[in-house]
Amino acid sequence: MRKIISQIRQELGRKEISPSYLAKMLNVSLTCINEFFNGTRQLNFSDFLQIINLLFDKDNQQPLILDYCLSTESKEDIREAMEWASNNCFYELLSDLIDIYPSKFSDLYSLLLKRNKNELSPIQLYNELEMIKFKMGNETEIPEVQVLVRIASLYSFLSLKSYGLILPIAQDALNQAESITNRYIRESYVIRIKEVMAIYYMKQLQLEEAIKVARGIINISNFEKFPLTVNSMLCLLAEIYVYSDYCKSIYYIEKAIEHFKELGMSEKFKNRENMLYATHDFIKITNGMYKNLYLTDKAEEAHYLSRQRDESSKERALYLLEKIAKERGKLSPFQIYYKALALGDVQLMRFAEEEFLKAGDLFYAQLPRRYLVKDSSEN
Repeated sequence: MRKIISQIRQELGRKEISPSYLAKMLNVSLTCINEFFNGTRQLNFSDFLQIINLLFDKDNQQPLILDYCLSTESKEDIREAMEWASNNCFYELLSDLIDIYPSKFSDLYSLLLKRNKNELSPIQLYNELEMIKFKMGNETEIPEVQVLVRIASLYSFLSLKSYGLILPIAQDALNQAESITNRYIRESYVIRIKEVMAIYYMKQLQLEEAIKVARGIINISNFEKFPLTVNSMLCLLAEIYVYSDYCKSIYYIEKAIEHFKELGMSEKFKNRENMLYATHDFIKITNGMYKNLYLTDKAEEAHYLSRQRDESSKERALYLLEKIAKERGKLSPFQIYYKALALGDVQLMRFAEEEFLKAGDLFYAQLPRRYLVKDSSEN
């Protein structure tokens, strides 16, 4: 801790910030700050984070946080640091924190880390979670652990498209979260639960509920504390309005892309950035707007080509979709829909609708259905 205190002192001097300013910022006494600098008092993680946020940029914060967690005696502070690292995509830091705090709680974060990196299939996520739950022991008495288990279950059900289980588990998790005393962890877990609920509501065509939850998450405070969840909800709102209000839909996806770039995560998380670009293109192509597309996603390139009038474009779309099928083993319901568009195949379009419904996705089952309704009205 001495090394951390020395770095903080040095940066305070360089930026001409007084200890009394820190005391006022943290709403603590000057004595408390002086005792921290003397090494006789340890600040909790939230206060420590506020100080280093003031003095250091994000990349230089990670080693300081790791040193703080190595020297703290508070397991709660380590748990909060892990959730903060997860929310801000500091996966290397999260891995280090998992190593210094061996527990089933850490095992759950290790599982979530694999999920975020797309290293697990839906069934692998479910099986590994069940193994962790089986070995939990006394840790199940810790409120944070109880709720995190529920959150991991919600992610698992979402991946498996077992939507019927989501609402009762989510409500149970929200009730349990009330007993978490750490404010940041409690807020963050509630946000995670609500994010899953919003996705569930959209998939089940309960759009007013989905919009209400998503908008509740998108506020100024959460932009700073839970950036990726806010970004996810901006993207969700863009999807929700894709059929009903193109202007709103494109507004939200452009906001999501702009927000993601402001987070400075583009280089580290190309997959997420490309997903936002693909959603942007999907919205425009679905609404017949073909200018200023990114076309960084093969499937959306096929989507674009399948909607063009000339046969060569449609043939190119089919070639790309065949390539995707070979690489991934099969086409997704979206890609089956794109293939049906390219071929003008009504039977295949009905199959695409069945595949969306089989996946429990009532919202996107409207894509092929809208085509079929239009086709029957024209004939």
